[in-house]
Amino acid sequence: MFVIFLRKSSQIMKINPIFFICALLLSFSVQAQNIKVTLNDGTVTEGEIVEYSTLSKTPDQIKVLSNGKIEIYDPSQVSGFELDGDKYISRVVDLNINTQDAQNLTDFSELEWVLKQVFLKVLVEGTVGLYTYHDSRLHYFATKGNTIVELVKLKRLNKSTVNQYVGQLNILFSDCETQQKTDNIQFNTISLRRAVMEYNQCVSGGSEYVQENDPADISFYILGGYTITSYSISADGVFSGYQVDPESDGSFTFGVGFDVNLLRKSRKLLFYNEVLLQNYKFGGFTRNQISPEQYIDYQFNVDLDYLEITNALRYNFGAEPSKANIFGNIGINHGIQVSNTSSEYSVNVFRDTETRTEREPLGGDIANYRISFSVGLGLRYKFAMAEVRYGFSPRISTDPITTTTTPLNFLMAFKVF
Repeated sequence: MFVIFLRKSSQIMKINPIFFICALLLSFSVQAQNIKVTLNDGTVTEGEIVEYSTLSKTPDQIKVLSNGKIEIYDPSQVSGFELDGDKYISRVVDLNINTQDAQNLTDFSELEWVLKQVFLKVLVEGTVGLYTYHDSRLHYFATKGNTIVELVKLKRLNKSTVNQYVGQLNILFSDCETQQKTDNIQFNTISLRRAVMEYNQCVSGGSEYVQENDPADISFYILGGYTITSYSISADGVFSGYQVDPESDGSFTFGVGFDVNLLRKSRKLLFYNEVLLQNYKFGGFTRNQISPEQYIDYQFNVDLDYLEITNALRYNFGAEPSKANIFGNIGINHGIQVSNTSSEYSVNVFRDTETRTEREPLGGDIANYRISFSVGLGLRYKFAMAEVRYGFSPRISTDPITTTTTPLNFLMAFKVF
């Protein structure tokens, strides 16, 4: 299997690559996901949710594509829904609205509330339930019987932090003699979830539902292959006649990579990272004819090694490991120079006299670091991958000589574990 990289000078690109990448990243992030919605009357609707990402804030409404038609539901119409393995319920809550933006903190003395019906993400269900709601910040809610309260911890500009959640938990857990001291419970998802689960275990033998906490899904790869690179040169003045030699060259390349799964229950959206050792070797020659009896020859030889680090968002159009799956990715490439054995010299010939002068290669302007963008399309089958990747390459140098590279990489990529 081969992974193929194609890169091209950014001069040919007609659109801003940053905007291009952002648009594709956005298109990946809003891919439809399966959803099951339970309406207030008990009717269940299944379809695909659109215009929503599991990484975003809690939505005020959900748009569901079912049987070719988009239905819009707000919390007043829905008792709950299930999305990507997570559960949500609809509840009317007193929502705290004291600002917690660091730039707008005040020394408020009273808590501000608004009555609102919202979707709540379920963390734990049982005698005591734990839920979250995310707007400009993350809110935690607890239920016991028919009561639902927001657990409150609020920062103030100069005064002490409001830690009402400690007393609230004391009341909720008062009928469990073995419950840990609530002073030791931190105001975060892991600590609050653990405390509620321990309480439910104490009073009723366990929780009815606990949100799954999936371990990190990471895969590692080894890569190796051969690169054919084309080179181009442009310059002004005495260097304007430079001709590149050779116009293309080949070298072996190798590296490692890994990806991180970004979606629960599916390996469709991945954060892919890769490090390759890439060699660039080429030369250039030009002659400045000063007079019939005098000329100056300029010659340079470039020999560079870069560690090329790729950070990409990869989308699998199919995620079944037993079948061949097409994937696409878009990313940013960072080139860090690790070796430079380049040289340059000029020879001044006047009649029968020659004077050789050593010079800084490419005017001393060889890039130590360069950045580029790439898009790719490939095929994955079991533990092997094949990819065609097109990159918008940076320059190796810009002044007084502009040099660019267009590499075509043939790589083998195998999953190690």
